[in-house]
Parts: sequence; C-alpha cells; structure tokens
Amino acid sequence: MSQHIEICVETCTLWAEYVSQLLIDKLGCNGTVMEDGAVKGYLPFTKNPDLSLLQDWPVSTKIIKDEEWAENWKRYWHPLKVSEKIVICPSWEQYAPENGEIVISLDPGSAFGTGTHATTRLCIEAIEKIVPQFSGEISMADIGTGSGILSICGVKLGIKSATGVDNDASVIPVAIENAQINSVDGDCEFFTGSACSIKGKYEIVTANILAEVIIEIVEELKNLLKPNGTMILSGIIEKKLADVENALNQAGLKTREVLTEQGWVAVIAGF
Repeated sequence: MSQHIEICVETCTLWAEYVSQLLIDKLGCNGTVMEDGAVKGYLPFTKNPDLSLLQDWPVSTKIIKDEEWAENWKRYWHPLKVSEKIVICPSWEQYAPENGEIVISLDPGSAFGTGTHATTRLCIEAIEKIVPQFSGEISMADIGTGSGILSICGVKLGIKSATGVDNDASVIPVAIENAQINSVDGDCEFFTGSACSIKGKYEIVTANILAEVIIEIVEELKNLLKPNGTMILSGIIEKKLADVENALNQAGLKTREVLTEQGWVAVIAGF
C-alpha cells in the first residue's frame, strides 16, 4: 500500500500561506491543509524532503497511508463565500446558490489557490469591484495562476478571456481541468511560463505571488497592462506594502486602492 509523508509546520495565520507555497512549490507536496496553528503538507513517500527550507519554524513528520492524507486534506475544505458574489465549492461537495451567487467548483490538486486564504479572497474581491468599471470586452492576464481560480472567477464575473501562466508546470493540468469543470475552458488559456511569456496587453493584470517577486517583475507586469488597465497585486504582507508601492511608483504606476485582510493586502494600481 502506498504511503505519504505528512510534514507539519507550526506557524501563525500570517505566515500560513507562505509556508503552504513552500511546501507545494519547493518540497513538492501534493496538497496542504491549515489547522490548529499548523500547516500540514503531504508528500509522496518516495521523495526525500529538504526540511532546511523550513528551518524558521518547528517541523515534525510522520508516515501515513494515501487514503488518510487525502481525507485529511479534504476534511477541512468546504463551500466558502469569498466575495459578494463568488462561492468556492470543492468539486466533491454540492452547493445551492442563493441571491445571485456564482459558484466556482474547484479541485486544487497540488496547485496553490483554494480561496481559503486572505490573498486569494482579496484578489477575487478586487476583480469583482473592477470588472463593472470597464465597457466592452475585457481581457485578463493571470500571473502565478496556480489552480486557475482567479482566471475562472474573472470569466464568471464577465471577463471575455483570461490567460494564466505559472512557472510550475505541474499546476497547468489542474487549472485546465478546473476551467473545464466550470465550463469556461473556451475562455481560459493556461500554460507554463512567467509574465514575460505572455504576449499582448490586457485590461486586467493579476499577480497573487510573493511581494519580493512582484517587485522583481513589476516592469514585466506593467508591459502587459493597457493604458486604461488595472493591476491587482497580492501575496503581500502589510509590512511589505511600502516596498511594493515604491516599486510601482518607480515603474510609473500609481496605487488606486489597497484592500486588507488578516495582515495581508491587495493593491489595485494603474497608470
């Protein structure tokens, strides 16, 4: 019977998403859950994890059966209303929408982005606020797409087409499948790459990644934005906000609004 390694990292809510990204992107975990002041990642038993990446937090490991890790992961994820209109529903559960709600059925697999963390919710909230401000067809570039959640939500909220990229090739099939599940695969394109891999210019550019990466690629993000476009940036802890805004200013962009939740921020910016 195949087994998994459960990696348990004790951390606070502020760092939970960052730790989750490390477990998935750097250690190769198939999924993560957040519970009881810890983030738990699940790694195939055949892999030998480099736990030095987690040296800033208390870490423990144990061997578990495949069925156990799958159920642990799914047990803590249920339908969640993340904005005024959007409800994220796990693909293995059912949800009856009420009062104009839009249900996004999602199976994150090993990809980042379930809607359970503040940064994803802030981005969805920002997209919901921005879309009605445009007239005509709206296109969107989604950098660090992960599960495809932002692209899918964007199309469901009225965006005509979304292009999502991620430097982790393993998440692209997950994003494509999620688009198919939500019947928007004809309006979403996903492929392995980064901001510089995308051609053309877009009304909306999103990047829910770490602040340090946003600062590093801000010129690439700017090059994707139409003159009347809007940039939505998250994955930013509050103490990094000033650094991100400084990078935006140096690139000739201005902050229009800052959304906050649980110590995280999303920056809405443009020319």
